[in-house]
Amino acid sequence: MVSSSEENITRLGEADTVTGSTMRSCFGKAAGSRLAVAVLALALAGCADTKGDPMQTVRDSLFYDGLAAFHEGYYKEASIRWERAAHFGDGEAARNLGHLYRQGLGVDQDAAIAVAWYQIAADAGVVSAQYNLGMLYMSGGAPNLAPNPSVGMYWLNKAAAAGLPPAKAELERLAAAASEPKPEPVATPVVAMPVVAAPDPAPAPAFVDTPETARAQVGSYRSRKDAEADWKRVRKPGLEPEIIEVNMGERGRWYRLLAVGTPDAVEAYCDYAAKQKVGCWPGRSRQP
Repeated sequence: MVSSSEENITRLGEADTVTGSTMRSCFGKAAGSRLAVAVLALALAGCADTKGDPMQTVRDSLFYDGLAAFHEGYYKEASIRWERAAHFGDGEAARNLGHLYRQGLGVDQDAAIAVAWYQIAADAGVVSAQYNLGMLYMSGGAPNLAPNPSVGMYWLNKAAAAGLPPAKAELERLAAAASEPKPEPVATPVVAMPVVAAPDPAPAPAFVDTPETARAQVGSYRSRKDAEADWKRVRKPGLEPEIIEVNMGERGRWYRLLAVGTPDAVEAYCDYAAKQKVGCWPGRSRQP
């Protein structure tokens, strides 16, 4: 994904940014959500073990279609794809919807709805959603979300326990601010002395919006063997292949080949791909 102004919209690999088919989770309960329809659809979808789940290819297809739309600047289209994926049990798609509603990308900006989607993703174990949920509860989202520090601290602690560095840094910052000595009350002096204000505590870390893992689609193939062969042709240092099987109905089964690595490595590959006229989708973000 790509610039620091964009979300970690890609799938999270355990630093929280996206993994592919190896990191699938079902939803937990969404307490206090304004998304009753989403919760109902979730209940219907169930929470079965995703290993061998035939719906996995559907979730992958919707997620990566949304990712491609996001990179092209079609945020409304991305929100539609990710909402469908979320209804089918994709926690990372729910996290990305939280990003969109928090920033007002393709949807009306609404902190309460962002919290509802972050809640679903956090309950599904998506660590960056737990952190962002905690940060929203700590600060609130005027005018439609009041701060709730106790709930915020719960989610920050949960994300920190999972090893997310920004959550650990925020807890350390809050602890340092709380331990600062408070001035003792003094009698009014005969001669007023100037009061030097204590320095403000260090600013909180930003929301987790930058991916630590990125993906670019190299191409689609009629067989896994063809996808594996093409990877041998285009592979670059610092990238790993990921092959996703997609059932295209009457068109049969196709295999998507993705290049997976750090954002810098994926961007370097896309630059190379553009010169060689080979696949790299999505590439750099463009406005419609």
